[in-house]
Order: sequence, then C-alpha cells, then structure tokens
Amino acid sequence: MNKESFFTTQHDKRAEEVNKLLQSYSLEEVAEKIGVNYSTFTKEMQAGDYVFIKRDNHYYKFLRDPQSIPTKRQPAMDSEEMSFLKENLEKLRSLVEGKNDKSILVLDQRIYSKNSQFLVKSIKMNEDIYGYFTEYCDEKFPHFRLQDLIAHSLLDFIEKY
Repeated sequence: MNKESFFTTQHDKRAEEVNKLLQSYSLEEVAEKIGVNYSTFTKEMQAGDYVFIKRDNHYYKFLRDPQSIPTKRQPAMDSEEMSFLKENLEKLRSLVEGKNDKSILVLDQRIYSKNSQFLVKSIKMNEDIYGYFTEYCDEKFPHFRLQDLIAHSLLDFIEKY
C-alpha cells in the first residue's frame, strides 16, 4: 500500500490492509511505510469510523448501534458479579431508595465526615464481649473497619437512649 492507494481505497478494505501490516509493524512504522505523516494517518483512519485498540494492535469498526455490539464483548451473565446482583437486587434497590432495612447496615455519614477531627482513645471493656463483637463484625461486615462499626454503635446508643 502506498500513499495514493491509502487515500483512495475504501475505508473497510484500507483497515483490512492496515491491520495486516500491524501484525508485523507498529502503528508509527505502518504510517512511515505508507509514506503518510503519523498524525494524518491516524486521523484518516478515524474518518472511516475505525478506532485503534492499542492492546490488540488492531483497528476495529466503531459500532454506534447498541444492538449490533458483538456478544463476545459483553460480560458473561453467569459471572460472579451478575449472580451477586441478581441475589441482592431488592436489597440494593432499598439501599438506593433509602429505605430502612434492618438487614442492611448503612453507616451514619458523620462517621466519614471530612470536617471532623479524629481522636485516639483507649476503652477498657470485657474481653469476652469484645471478642464476640469482633468475631461478629468479621463474619457479617468484613467490608467495614472495626473503628467505624464502634463509632456507629456509639451513635446508635445515643439515638436509642
């Protein structure tokens, strides 16, 4: 492919030929081999609705219609994330809607406030109770920090009494 044929060839055929060259050369080397400035080369390739995917070193046709997206690029419906979402859809909806569901723990916003100052305090407490508390938190709420759960417990106590 030379400079003249690069500009006159149809976009689909040109992309095919460029992709063949990209199997052996880098993008810059292909532009140089054709005899076209690199920036002109990339701009002209985009004019045909082609996008360059660097990790594949390949030009692909840009698809604007969501129904025509190839199924191989869509995430698998049986993935771990999808099954989690299916199992917890109602809980997630109630969380987003702000409903007070007792099975969902939402920490008070004051716990994470950026305007607050944090203190380090020692608290003397029963070893068994602390052990039960940490074991329960590790089992039921491993995604929360223990200090945040204790702060939330203090706020719950204040609101209850």
